[in-house]
Amino acid sequence: MEVLHPLKTLLQFQLATDASSVLHLPYVLSSLTQDSLSSSSHLTKWTNRINSLLHSKDAGARWAGLCIAHKTSILSRSTMIECAQSWLVIALPLLSKNEPSPTIKASIRLLRIIFSAGVGTPEYQRQVATPNISKFTAAIIAIAEKNRDEELRALILTTLARLVPLYPTLYRPSYTALSTLVLRFLNGSAPNPTSDSLLRSASRLYTVLHFTGGKIGAANLWRKSLDETLVFGWNAFLALRTTFPSDAVNVPISPSIDEALIGVPLHLDRLRCCTVILCDLLSTTTHRPVQLSLGSLMKFISALLSCTKDDKGREHLDPSVHTMELSLVPEFWKFGCDLTSYLARCAGHHLTPHLTRLISNLTYHMEQKPTSSQRLFILTAIQTLLTHCHLLDSPLVPNCLAKAVLPSLSVVLVTPTESQASDDTSASQRSRKGKKRARGYEGDEVFKLSKEVICPGHTDGRVLFIALEVMRLILRNPNLSSAMQSISARVLLSMLLALPQISPTSLSAEPKLHMDLLQLVQSINTELGSGTSSVLSKSLGLVVRATMVEDNEDTLRDLEILLHPRVPPLVRSLPHVESLSLYRAEESQEEADVREELGLHGAFPHQSKPVEEDIIMGDSVSPETQPVNNIQPVRIAELSPPKPVSSTVANTSSKPQPASLIVPVSVAIERPRLKPLEPKSLPQTVIPQPAVAPAQDERDDEEMPAINMDSDSDEE
Repeated sequence: MEVLHPLKTLLQFQLATDASSVLHLPYVLSSLTQDSLSSSSHLTKWTNRINSLLHSKDAGARWAGLCIAHKTSILSRSTMIECAQSWLVIALPLLSKNEPSPTIKASIRLLRIIFSAGVGTPEYQRQVATPNISKFTAAIIAIAEKNRDEELRALILTTLARLVPLYPTLYRPSYTALSTLVLRFLNGSAPNPTSDSLLRSASRLYTVLHFTGGKIGAANLWRKSLDETLVFGWNAFLALRTTFPSDAVNVPISPSIDEALIGVPLHLDRLRCCTVILCDLLSTTTHRPVQLSLGSLMKFISALLSCTKDDKGREHLDPSVHTMELSLVPEFWKFGCDLTSYLARCAGHHLTPHLTRLISNLTYHMEQKPTSSQRLFILTAIQTLLTHCHLLDSPLVPNCLAKAVLPSLSVVLVTPTESQASDDTSASQRSRKGKKRARGYEGDEVFKLSKEVICPGHTDGRVLFIALEVMRLILRNPNLSSAMQSISARVLLSMLLALPQISPTSLSAEPKLHMDLLQLVQSINTELGSGTSSVLSKSLGLVVRATMVEDNEDTLRDLEILLHPRVPPLVRSLPHVESLSLYRAEESQEEADVREELGLHGAFPHQSKPVEEDIIMGDSVSPETQPVNNIQPVRIAELSPPKPVSSTVANTSSKPQPASLIVPVSVAIERPRLKPLEPKSLPQTVIPQPAVAPAQDERDDEEMPAINMDSDSDEE
């Protein structure tokens, strides 16, 4: 059976009539491939059918023809160059007619492909692009000014933003018209803010208009756009701080409440537009190096980040206006963090002199317990700063930053309250077995069979992931104190032990987050273990575990650590004992204070209660007798300090005395109360009769070893 060519099948069935072409258009577009349009004998019939659809009197058929021509141009550049002139003659006049909005959009998309795909062909540009660019620009500018469809306006602005860098000389006469058009959408809107898609499209167009100045004038136009945008942003910011004291020269007068209802949303949207424009200007390209006004940008960013919710307003002003302006502080933080991130990527290490002030402001905001969304953009700005700038040269700021970031990581670790609640629940369930059934239920918590999700939303997962990245960068700073290094490493190691025990669904609704977090935590712990030569010999387990993680891109690097360590393992010195504080009993006082301050109660395990020191009865006690190794030493009671021993103590029996009160036990022993010993009876050790508690488990059926009560008495 002969297999039909895909184009022949589409022409015979789906594109047989104009009505069927409109009906089956989604299938036709999804069936087209690059192979079906390459060197086919049916290609001529295919282009003829497209031309017939473009000349159809039915608006739907023309729309279908434009969509098929656009898809064909994307998949086959040779076919597009061959048919561009004929399609251009049909599509360009449609922009001046009263066509439906879908037809205009399809025509603009087709013409954008025609003008941009043939940039590398000079003859094609001379015959097709150069004569028609100005006509196309004038037509779509008129549509953007008259039409109220925001999606159509965003498409027009995006199309112009892509064509201006390709044809800067042709767009130089249209610079004024384009500036007027784009500033119309960047001036803010109230009470409804400017749509995000329209704002982004207008900002991209505004940030590429400097290309029309040529290689020499483009730098001056870019600098002019940056300065004008900063002035526009300062005016909007000061208009939102009328009730606060300011050092600015021209401070706006505080408006009335009726004026503030319109003015506050308008100026906030203008500040948002300014932030988006500045971010796009910092990320755009230029033909030649430009001079960046870092001081003015830093002053503007510092003004945004320095605002706090505790700022007090001036007296004798409307409190309602002050409350409205005070509620905008989190928005200022977001704008400042966005600008900080883009400026750090653009300026790089040139931003290092301002790094301490920026990190201090961001750390202060992290200490105020912000929401998840606020914590996300603050941590993103911190990560960008620490990545693109030099190390933070401050003995205080890294420690404060680490303290502010650690609570974001401790959400993965089980707190004592949660564990105690689960233990109480299980204990109560066990105790109710065999008892009378409960009479009734109160509350929905009875039917709760699972724990709450640790990261309920996408934002919470991103916060946890970026906080880990920030902690990795903080631990690379040599100015971090030893106490913070230790407690940070303990939190990360606890996360490495806790994450495998948490199911992906309990961590987040996104299953991939669990695997990504586990890989990142494993990588950070491996870096901590391999980065210090004194503990590399003890990090074999971490490295081996890191190589076993699925989809680990650093497997070869981890194996390289084992094969080629920095120092031979036999020469490497072991870590100091005080640096291995894995339990609370081993940590220093400074570390304990930091842990209590951060509330990390469930982050680290409790060490079992250590055995108390044995009681030394006097200097004459001989230490020769040692306790048996297979007997558990149990402290019976604490005796009060003895009185001064007289000289007659030296005449005691020469039989060696035990160094402590040691009783071999296999069951629980109650602690009796003892009276203080007299000096005369000091050489004799009094052992009370232990009260044996009933065995709690039937498996503990071992015999209690016999106790010789006269073993420690004097024999004359």
